Amino acid sequence: MPKGWYKYGGFEIIKGEKESDGNIVGKVVSDENGKFGFIMNRFLANYAGDTIELTGSIKYEKVKDYVGLILWIDGEKSGYHLVFESMQNRRLRGSSDWTEYSIKVPYPPNAKYIYVGGILGKGGTAWFDDFKVNIDGKDIQTLEETKRLTLEDFNTADLYSALSKSSVQMDISNPETWNKSLDELIAKVGDKKIVAIGESTHGTSEFYQLREIITKRLIEEKGFNLVVLESPYDDIEVLNDKLDSKPLDSLMRKHLFSIYQTKEMRSFLQWYKDMRSDYAVEFKGCDDSIWAFYELLKNRINPIVDQPLNHLLASLESSILTSSSDNFEKDIKLKNEVYESILAIENQLKSTGKLTSSLEEILFNGKTSYINYVHLNNNQPIQSRDEVMAERISFLANQSDNKIIVWAHNAHISNEVITDREIGLMGYYLNKEFKDDYYAVGLLTLNGTYSYMDEKYINGDHDYSEKLKPEPLLSTDEVLWENKLAKMGSASIVDTEKLSTELNTDMIIGATKLLGYGKEVKTDIYFIPLLKHFDCLIFMENTKATTPIFK
Repeated sequence: MPKGWYKYGGFEIIKGEKESDGNIVGKVVSDENGKFGFIMNRFLANYAGDTIELTGSIKYEKVKDYVGLILWIDGEKSGYHLVFESMQNRRLRGSSDWTEYSIKVPYPPNAKYIYVGGILGKGGTAWFDDFKVNIDGKDIQTLEETKRLTLEDFNTADLYSALSKSSVQMDISNPETWNKSLDELIAKVGDKKIVAIGESTHGTSEFYQLREIITKRLIEEKGFNLVVLESPYDDIEVLNDKLDSKPLDSLMRKHLFSIYQTKEMRSFLQWYKDMRSDYAVEFKGCDDSIWAFYELLKNRINPIVDQPLNHLLASLESSILTSSSDNFEKDIKLKNEVYESILAIENQLKSTGKLTSSLEEILFNGKTSYINYVHLNNNQPIQSRDEVMAERISFLANQSDNKIIVWAHNAHISNEVITDREIGLMGYYLNKEFKDDYYAVGLLTLNGTYSYMDEKYINGDHDYSEKLKPEPLLSTDEVLWENKLAKMGSASIVDTEKLSTELNTDMIIGATKLLGYGKEVKTDIYFIPLLKHFDCLIFMENTKATTPIFK
């Protein structure tokens, strides 16, 4: 092997091979004793930037499974990839002479190690050469390395001094003082296009109370007219349609994820129900759901008199009813038929001049719910949940006059990718598209309780009846950002732009907690440059679990 390269996998022949001109290439030969083999190089990620691209040349013969480049990036947490990207889905097979290929992904600011290489699956032989890594279009061999800063090693006195100059203390003893503490924040974000308000757990009562206060003020004082929740789009549209005719609790039970079936969420939805006409405000979802899509589309199309359209709608219903199979390849084919039916309905509406903005929105969300089956059918990379949510919010934001408030987890609204091209991609893409018009507010806590549910795959079915359970937050030996913020008081608002200016950096990497829908585990701690991920942090040292409506 050339210096710095090593082999990994189950194949016997993985080596460096010298060509006639003295150039050394990597060679991988498939055999019966392993499933894959690859050559790999690892180096420290002492670079700053926005995107990373790996290019390399590949020659291959009689490949039966796949061959390609592979790139992964690790952070502080051992065995947990921030990025893992390969060309496996491109399904390069057969034989080909030397050809250059590339992989390009967002570059995580909390990167510690970069791994690059070439991989071969079962069957055939592959050669690899001319690897090059670019960050923001520049070869890393020409870049100046950056010093890696960690919260644990950073000068404590400097940090606390900067925090005191960048923070506003919050008085949360009563609604009036709590509201007044937010004056500066409301003034700062009033002209933004999208204000995303996060949460480090989905089950913290104070987070929902705080989001409700901020949201009402932005609607009443700054003209925001759309609230988007991390919950299924079509279910929330159905909820809206029935809001004036059905009891609110029953609608929440049927059309909201279980984690949101709380008194705190009901408080906001009751206000929304009573005031939506007065402020011309709408409530929508951005998450995937195929359960209520047909019902929603049918109800919106029904008033239209169009026989061909009715036939297409019946075809869509038939496709949806038969679109599940235990056979993976067949399942992909069936769901492609659903996607094609959606396109046919959209084209019919366009050709007859009956495609309203409401129907266009529903069909767009339907297409984005099924698009990954099209990608799988065409051997293309699939879109992550975060990428799809970003597309849906972008669609809404690009409608004229919309000013949007997003309610989602800190891990989704973050300005930067947190891990493995999934967590943080929603905020990452929205930040790149809308730039200064996108503002991410992270909500953090340290002690107290939270609500969780046992169901791991929250959108795996249309049964939203899981029970919520309270649980105390775990203690940890890690030095958390939350520990540092607690030194400033029991509740505070931190302007991260000011803090970064005071510290002369936004690249201090430290631990923070990100809890999902389930019960907290030790791996819910992530090492990130928190100041780079959020435009503002709101910290409350002691919080309590949300109160479920249904016991």
